[in-house]
Amino acid sequence: MNTEHKNFSFEGLQIVTLNLSPAEGKKPWGWRLRRALSLVDTEFVIALFDDFILEAPVNKKKLFRCIQEMKNNNKISVFYFNNIPGNNSVEPKYDGFELIGKRNDYRLNSAPAVWQTRELLNFTGELDSPWAWEFFGSARTYSGDNEFYCAQIAKEDTFVYNYKMGGAIRRGKWVSSVITPALKKYNLSLDLTLRGIASESLSDGKYSLKWKVDFFLLGFKVIGFAAFIFLYRVLVKKLFKRFQRYIA
Repeated sequence: MNTEHKNFSFEGLQIVTLNLSPAEGKKPWGWRLRRALSLVDTEFVIALFDDFILEAPVNKKKLFRCIQEMKNNNKISVFYFNNIPGNNSVEPKYDGFELIGKRNDYRLNSAPAVWQTRELLNFTGELDSPWAWEFFGSARTYSGDNEFYCAQIAKEDTFVYNYKMGGAIRRGKWVSSVITPALKKYNLSLDLTLRGIASESLSDGKYSLKWKVDFFLLGFKVIGFAAFIFLYRVLVKKLFKRFQRYIA
C-alpha cells in the first residue's frame, strides 16, 4: 500500500506499507509508486486508487482470465476494467475487452486494472504526479509493441465502482452521492466535513492559468518535447469546441 507514513493491519491479510521518512514522504507521487512497486514480488499487480469504492463482488473469473491471457502473451501490459474512450479496436481480441489505440490519450490510466508489475514500473517516472502520469506519461507507451486493453462499454463488470463520478473523492473532497451510500451500507462513522464535500458537477472548478502552466512545465520535465504533442491536442480540442458553439 502506497501510504507514505501510515500503517494498517487487518486479520487474514498481509499488508505491506512504505514507512517512509518525513523527507521521503515529500518526494513526488511517481517516486513513491515506484518504491511501492519495488516491494511487489509477484509478476502481476492489481492497481487500485483509494477512492475507488467497490460496489459489487469482484468478478474473479474474469480477473483470473485476464491474468492467464497476460501469461500467454507477454506483450500485454495491462487490462483496464473500465472503458478507455478513443480509437480502439472494433473487434475484441479477448472477450469483453478491446485493444486501446496505439496513439490514444490516457493509455496510462488510473482506472482499476491488472498490470504486469515490471511494465507499470517501467511506465512510471520518478517526477510524475497522478495527473501528469496519465496525461503526459502516456507518451511513454507510444513506442514499442506493448498492448493495452480496456473493458468494452457495458462489460465493465470486473471491478464495479462509480467511475462516472470519478470515484468517492474529487480534488481532495468527498463526492456525497458516492460516499454517503457506502457509509450507510457498511454502518461507518466518518466526519465528511473534515475533508469537505465536492461539487457533483464534473465541469465545476476550472483550473487556474498558473496551475495549467505549472502542469505543462511538469509534463516537459517528465517526457521532454513530447509534451507538445498533448499541448497541441488540447488546443485543437478547444478550437473545435469554440467552432461548434459558433456554428450552433
